[in-house]
Amino acid sequence: MHADLMTAGNTSDRFVRHVATQASRHGIVQSQRLVEALRPRVTAVSAGTLVVHEGDKVPYLIALVDGWIALSKSLRNGDRQIIDFALPGEFIFAASADASMAALEVQALTDTLLARHSHTQWKQLIAQVPEMELVRTVLSGATRARIAERMLRLGKGTAQMRIAYALLELCIRLRALGEGTDQAFHIPLTQQQLGEFMGLSSVHVCRTMRRLERNGIIDVADHMDVRVRDAVQLAEIAKVDIDCLRAEILPRPLVS
Repeated sequence: MHADLMTAGNTSDRFVRHVATQASRHGIVQSQRLVEALRPRVTAVSAGTLVVHEGDKVPYLIALVDGWIALSKSLRNGDRQIIDFALPGEFIFAASADASMAALEVQALTDTLLARHSHTQWKQLIAQVPEMELVRTVLSGATRARIAERMLRLGKGTAQMRIAYALLELCIRLRALGEGTDQAFHIPLTQQQLGEFMGLSSVHVCRTMRRLERNGIIDVADHMDVRVRDAVQLAEIAKVDIDCLRAEILPRPLVS
């Protein structure tokens, strides 16, 4: 099912803002050229769809236009670790080193708009919008930075530190997209998915979130509307400086 990037509500504007504004505040990407280059390849994917199976042939690049996508690895017994969440305006490179096989499973967590590109199609996109290669470099750096921060806490952190960090990371990323504030945001995740993101059982996630609520640090409603009541204390638990984390994990323009 194909979607029109120019008529799907504010989707085109949002995508351009997510990529162009975050990664290239000084005009690295011109909005109209980017929209026109992506429009022929945008498709709609329903929540829960496996976009890419681990081990299958994989597109060279997936541009996420709208929605949430989980990138994960699974053991043979079915245990899953979510490696990262892709948010609107980000690129997904799921291929292994030989570029022919998927190293990750890619699943739509919400209804999603995305554009798949083969290596040849990516080169054609670069020919149309040469600045996109610079955007890819900036976004890749942001991805590596946030995965490194999470890996540190997965290896050395308590359950409370891991959950506090996850909430801060997602809050910062969503705030940059204009989809939340510094105090309130929505994450379309179950406690099991949040646990798979931070290496915890759903029971452990539930207990940890309740402890944070009892201590007056956060409020959580539905699935999941989060309100941060004490950002200073949440950052202390996560062992981060919020301003430093924001500078590290949000894409920024390269300075020539």
